[in-house]
Amino acid sequence: MKHFFAFCKRNRLFAALLAVELAVLCVLAAGLFGAPYKLTMTPDLFENPFPDIASNEGDHFQVWNQTNFQTSDPLDFPSAGQAVRSGAYEVTVQYFSCQTPDAPTFNMLNSAGTLSFSSAMVSSAVSADTLRLDDCHRTLTTRLWVSSGAQLNDLTATLHYNGQGQLYLYAITLTEQPIYRVTRLLGFALFFAVVDFLLWLLFAKTGEEGAASRRALRLPLALIAITAFACLPLFSNYLYFGHDMDYHLQRISAMAAELSYGQFPVRFTTTTLNGYGYANPLCYCELFLLLPALLYNLWLPLRTCYQIYLFAVTLATCAIAYYSFAKIAASRRLGLLGALLYTLSCYRLVCVYTRAAAGEFTAMAFFPLVLAGLYGIYTRDKPRFADWLPMSLGMAAMVQSHLLSCELTALLLILFCLLRLRETLRPARLLAWVKAALLAVGLSAWYLVPFFLSTSSIPFMVNGPLIGKIQFQGLYLMQLFNPFYNGFAGADAGTNPDMMLSLGLPLILGLGLVVFCLLRRRDAQGQAASILTTAAGFFALTVFLALHIFPWDYVQTTLGRTAGKLAGLFQYPWRFLSLATVLLCLAVVMAVKLLTARDRRLGLTATVVLAAAALFMTGAMQAQMLNGQREVSYNVFSYENPTSCIGVGEYLIDGTSSYETIWAQPKPGSDDLHLVSYEKKQGVAYVSVQNDGGEATISLPIFNYGNYYAADENDQPFTITSGENERIVLTIPANYTGTVRVWYQAPGFWRVFEVISALSLLGTVGYSVFARRKRRVAVTV
Repeated sequence: MKHFFAFCKRNRLFAALLAVELAVLCVLAAGLFGAPYKLTMTPDLFENPFPDIASNEGDHFQVWNQTNFQTSDPLDFPSAGQAVRSGAYEVTVQYFSCQTPDAPTFNMLNSAGTLSFSSAMVSSAVSADTLRLDDCHRTLTTRLWVSSGAQLNDLTATLHYNGQGQLYLYAITLTEQPIYRVTRLLGFALFFAVVDFLLWLLFAKTGEEGAASRRALRLPLALIAITAFACLPLFSNYLYFGHDMDYHLQRISAMAAELSYGQFPVRFTTTTLNGYGYANPLCYCELFLLLPALLYNLWLPLRTCYQIYLFAVTLATCAIAYYSFAKIAASRRLGLLGALLYTLSCYRLVCVYTRAAAGEFTAMAFFPLVLAGLYGIYTRDKPRFADWLPMSLGMAAMVQSHLLSCELTALLLILFCLLRLRETLRPARLLAWVKAALLAVGLSAWYLVPFFLSTSSIPFMVNGPLIGKIQFQGLYLMQLFNPFYNGFAGADAGTNPDMMLSLGLPLILGLGLVVFCLLRRRDAQGQAASILTTAAGFFALTVFLALHIFPWDYVQTTLGRTAGKLAGLFQYPWRFLSLATVLLCLAVVMAVKLLTARDRRLGLTATVVLAAAALFMTGAMQAQMLNGQREVSYNVFSYENPTSCIGVGEYLIDGTSSYETIWAQPKPGSDDLHLVSYEKKQGVAYVSVQNDGGEATISLPIFNYGNYYAADENDQPFTITSGENERIVLTIPANYTGTVRVWYQAPGFWRVFEVISALSLLGTVGYSVFARRKRRVAVTV
């Protein structure tokens, strides 16, 4: 403490900054206490500038254009301004909407109006997405944030009428979420800690001690700088819209909902598809999405949760790439070059920003780890735990982030083993492969076993007989080697509408360097030359597989249905660019190593040119995003059509129609069976019925994926069967009146495999710590 006060005395400006930060944290800490603020906005608060079509009916505000009323002004009905303090609020809206009163459909595609929130005095203080009041529901919830330090006196809710149909507003309730107070405090504390550390490191620490500290932190700061440059588009109040963004944001918000209901790990999402449910987590592992889902449950905006996830994945990509390339090249400088080239590679940036392919760019973080494991296994006569561990961790992580990437990697690994069969079959090396495979399976068992059991018992559409042709979407050389290609559309036949499916300027230059070293390989012998040749060879193979000239149609047609189905699962030949990218990065790193060994100055020049090209290309791509990509706020996830958020619906039950999910009403099977109410709370469906006749059935808007159970208030079980469109059907006894609840519950024996994965992880961590200590003791002795 004495040293701290002495330090503050020497650095008065730094001490003043600490005092201000402490005051802010104290104010935020004091705000943790107190009852949550609650505000109810009633219909009488709303102004009525259009009395010809609107009126206040006491318990509701009614808008109904029955006279073909026309006006050039927007049909907006603002409320009186309300006082609200800073914080996060759950907004509950009770309403009625019917866009077509003469022929009501009560589906999600129809809507008579919207609701939005704003502040005229401090417009930037309110963050809330416009809420679409669809015909399907009667109550909707959303989220609203009032920025820190703002004390609003004019929070305005504006009801917008679309011009036709009935729109009734009953009440709007804003309920503050106390958990956000803690989140805000921790966020400010973390921000202050990072700022203080950087200021202390750069300005407060002087002399030889400060210089030594800065030298020791050059590497992590360089990795953070690369990450920050790659993530510049994330430092915004908006997201740049990508192809799969709706799909992955839906996964995050649905996972967050299931976690709040107490389901862990999340096996099934009951809220997806307008409450019909979807088996996405069973087939597409969501382990890494746990981070943004937990942040969303801490009431950060969904956009912010996704941005933090992207930054974390990019930082992990950069760090893993540095570790792997530095290990293979035996050089920190080359490891840093490899991290720069890979993190800022064109295809990875396209996956992150243009495609928003969260699973694929997450899996790409672990490709270098697999290369490091391969290097460890084949460069030692007797591979140790530390040599094959990267292979296990890399493959397990890919299984749990993007199974397709794992399958592509496994194909290349099998080919590599066959090409080097004699070395592979050496007992010690074969044992290392077995250990690596067993550990990878153990770490992934919690997901893999339920996945295989589910895909074998549920007729998913992805397992159907249809085989999709993929060759027409292959790449052309003009796309692959164009360093300045500009495009954000999807991929199709030809080149005109395509996104930037190029190697990118730095790797194109690097490829030239690789070719130069290969042409002069007689001058270079040894391990580095061998790695360069192997990496370049497999790069050429993956590029060939990505081109339109590779005969994918022949493979799918001639080699049988199984081979055709497997090839069709790749969806796009250009997916092989992910592997081509990491292989070319490795080849470039080894080429620079060989060049440096021949001429140090030439190697340094090549390093600088490649790094400059990577920075230039990334900056150019980001500049194109400013004009070429749409910005969206995504405070929460919402959709007009439920089918738009599940991609192509691979994990629907075969034969079902996802279009019908726009309706979410139960269907009694008898005129004597009356539906009293239906609602879903905390992932459980509650259906209240009154049966005045004999035994009857009722169809619920829930897809029957299995593992559903039903019981009433007295815990009397009800039989569940499948009906039209694979909806759950309950059989209601004669003269029965009551409420039946329906819920999803994963099989209990799946917990066994969760325990296996947990023990595998704990064992790996424990043995790693033990082995590290053992090595330290050996060095000390």
